[in-house]
Amino acid sequence: MRPQRQTVDTGLVELGVGGVIVRGDAAAASILGVAIGELAGCVVGLVDPGRVPGPNEVDRQAMLDIFADLSSFAVFSQDSGGHILTWNRGAERVFGYSPNEVVGGTLAALAPAHLRGDLEAVQQRVTAGERVDRVFTEVCRKDGMLVPIALTVAPVADSSGAFTGAFGVVQELTETRLAQAALAEVEQRFREWEALAHVGRWLWDVGTDAVQWSDELHRMHGVDPLDFEGTLVAHLRVVHPDDRERVRSLMEGAVASSQSFEDEYRVMGDVGTVRWFAMRAEPAVGSSGDVVGLRGVSHDITISAIRR
Repeated sequence: MRPQRQTVDTGLVELGVGGVIVRGDAAAASILGVAIGELAGCVVGLVDPGRVPGPNEVDRQAMLDIFADLSSFAVFSQDSGGHILTWNRGAERVFGYSPNEVVGGTLAALAPAHLRGDLEAVQQRVTAGERVDRVFTEVCRKDGMLVPIALTVAPVADSSGAFTGAFGVVQELTETRLAQAALAEVEQRFREWEALAHVGRWLWDVGTDAVQWSDELHRMHGVDPLDFEGTLVAHLRVVHPDDRERVRSLMEGAVASSQSFEDEYRVMGDVGTVRWFAMRAEPAVGSSGDVVGLRGVSHDITISAIRR
């Protein structure tokens, strides 16, 4: 039997015997919530319960249920009326409800009252045949806790193109949001510490020649972030001409030797004044073990340098 091409919204798959996917594109992989390399071997079989199943459809649905339960995401299917048909273990973990408690109901019923209209609007778009990607919203767990999620829902059509149901994937974002908040707090503390200590951070990516400066380093060197070109040339441009080649050589040598270094350099002020900075840098190593750049700090030591 030749593989049959089948589209699910914008996703394209080739189905073999029993509805087993032979191959498919990235859109189809996204709909099923798997990596594109894992798409082959999956089974398509979500249908409206009112439709008479074919001879092989029960087995196909069982295989799909097994696949869904292996997913770490919340995976569910709906009939043409938006009622939940299947509910995997990931969905039970995210929402706190067992399949017996949600099958037959709607996803919108699990949203807080002020967001319920948003999920109802998603359902209307899907029923009209539109795939809805990564809608960011919140749902209410069984214990009453609001949980941030990213919701993707794709319509499923039969061979005539008629809408028969939908397939949805929910990613819980609680850990992501907490990690983002923690990183933001750490970054804010870094900024406060840099301002108090007159220390700025920088990072040089050798592969792209991109250089990033922290806010305090911009302030200390008197360079507006919008005017900074973000290259090694721009990074060295602020260094006193008599120190510039030495600093360049130290940076390139540190990358070549995978060794850290310390040095001092001067910066010319707007009115001819000279400021002194102490610099320390160490190699940044990639997953392969090769040096991919440098990360460093610069400290304003003008007062102590004058006293020397």
